[in-house]
Amino acid sequence: MAQVSFIKATKLVELLKSANGGGDLSVSVLSSNQLALGVDPLNPTSLIDLSGETVRSISPDGAPREVKLPGADASLGSFRASRQTGSYTLKFKGATTDCWSLRNLLEAGLKSLEAYQPGVLDKLSAIKPRTKRIVARDPLHLFDQADLAHKYAQPLIEGWWFGTNNSAEETKTWLRRGAELAGLRWGSDISIGMPVDRWSH
Repeated sequence: MAQVSFIKATKLVELLKSANGGGDLSVSVLSSNQLALGVDPLNPTSLIDLSGETVRSISPDGAPREVKLPGADASLGSFRASRQTGSYTLKFKGATTDCWSLRNLLEAGLKSLEAYQPGVLDKLSAIKPRTKRIVARDPLHLFDQADLAHKYAQPLIEGWWFGTNNSAEETKTWLRRGAELAGLRWGSDISIGMPVDRWSH
């Protein structure tokens, strides 16, 4: 089964800057989720793990080792982008996508649903269970309170915004509703995985 890792461009830039450290290093692609950096492309000195959003140095013997960079969380032992919160996965029609947060999981799921069945976002935008929608063409239509839109509305795809302040249960509910609207079977055509401390099956 294919393993696909996605990362925001801003987070990739953050990781590259941290690994580059003011030098002028070359970047090479090692795998679908790893980049190597070094003055000599054949002898990298740093490794970026896209799925975990971590940066590690590579010792002279070729073994990766953890390094603490500015802004690193000491408890993690290596640099992590600010939104790294755990291991989340989206399984969609046989492909697995690694996500770094609930927000990223929801974003990947909504994009996949709309790509598979155009019009799903339109249908989801009509659903407002309490005080918020999950998607809208205008960020101010996501929440009853305008200040929440300024804090939690993020662009999804061109012409669409989504709300990012969702619990694990809400994230699952929205994606399950989207799957139903797309004519997909939850648990087989589409499913999600979350850290055990945030989710129980």
